[in-house]
Amino acid sequence: MNAMEETLRWVLWRLDDNGNRFVVAAFARRDEAEAAARAFAAHGHKQTYWVETAADGDTAADRTGGV
Repeated sequence: MNAMEETLRWVLWRLDDNGNRFVVAAFARRDEAEAAARAFAAHGHKQTYWVETAADGDTAADRTGGV
């Protein structure tokens, strides 16, 4: 793992059918975040899930009050 990967957190987001964005969870590793996104998407609901990066110490979860 390189230094860049160690300083990033991977944030799983959800967009619901009303257009609201929510942080679902934050992960240390991208593959874990993407696996969680696939698991949530497999439920077949109208929500959309995706993964974004955020600098360590300033995650999207911190900015939105999410987990």
